Amino acid sequence: MSATRRVTALLAIFVAGAAHAAELGRVTDRVAAAVNDEVITLSEVYDLGGDYVESAVTTGGEAMRPPAEHAVLERLIERKLVEQQIATLGIDVTEQELDKAIDDVARRNGMDRDQVKEAVEAQGMDWETFRTEQREQLRELKFQRSVLQPRVTITDDELRDAYLRTGGTLGGEVAKLQGLFIGIPRDADATALAAVRARAQEALGKLTAGAPFADVATAFDEGAAKASGGEMGEFQRGQLVPALDGPVFAADVGKPFVVELPTAIFVFNVASKKRQDTGLEDVRAKLTEQIFQQRMKDEQGRWYEQARRAAVVRVLLPGGEGRGPRSP
Repeated sequence: MSATRRVTALLAIFVAGAAHAAELGRVTDRVAAAVNDEVITLSEVYDLGGDYVESAVTTGGEAMRPPAEHAVLERLIERKLVEQQIATLGIDVTEQELDKAIDDVARRNGMDRDQVKEAVEAQGMDWETFRTEQREQLRELKFQRSVLQPRVTITDDELRDAYLRTGGTLGGEVAKLQGLFIGIPRDADATALAAVRARAQEALGKLTAGAPFADVATAFDEGAAKASGGEMGEFQRGQLVPALDGPVFAADVGKPFVVELPTAIFVFNVASKKRQDTGLEDVRAKLTEQIFQQRMKDEQGRWYEQARRAAVVRVLLPGGEGRGPRSP
């Protein structure tokens, strides 16, 4: 999986929302664990998994807080071990790589970096926290490529067997998409929101009347797709964030439409749709990716068990029964 596709999925963080910062004000910070003499604090547990912990408490009461905290802590211990491994290998993420990844997120979603920052902060997530999470994802990707990937091989026989088990159902819809982006100002009042909606409707009206998408994008688009005349490329179902994926694949070809999100309004046109052939050769890459990702997950689990046994790990957070499961 490319770094762009891996990180693009993270845009859903601020589309769906991840506002647990208020909870951190009620956390009395302390050391939750030490991993080879590097500490993990309780506030880090809530930085990463505050929503997960509070959801567990909401569902099962306060008795669920300790096991939920320990589940998140286990994930942080794994991250710390990965961080120490890549530091040893000298392959950590640079600032330039991080900035490029964020710019890729922005470009794939018709925004620039400032618009991504505004969208993240509008959902209650601090920009530096967002950057930290992006860095962790890139760090893990480097770790997987350098440490785990060499352990994974997939033979043609395995591919054929896996294909037969699917019944040839791996094909899916692909949409060629044109789009333009109009941002909603942060803290926009009713008047400002109405103005943005009116601008989107004006763009939609011109497209519906037959104006070339490139001309309308040049006049109206506020995102990165403007440079390409609104041409966003081809997307398979499920590749876009959910708030956009559903409307795009429900739309008719050649009928422009509007999708409004909390931070922006998009005007889209599906230029074409096609269904991929489900023959083995046509889905070889997708099937290989599915098998590869499962193998990588298995290898990471084995690596973590070995690394944790070899490390000096002291869990100081009270209330957990054993290690327990890791949070999603």
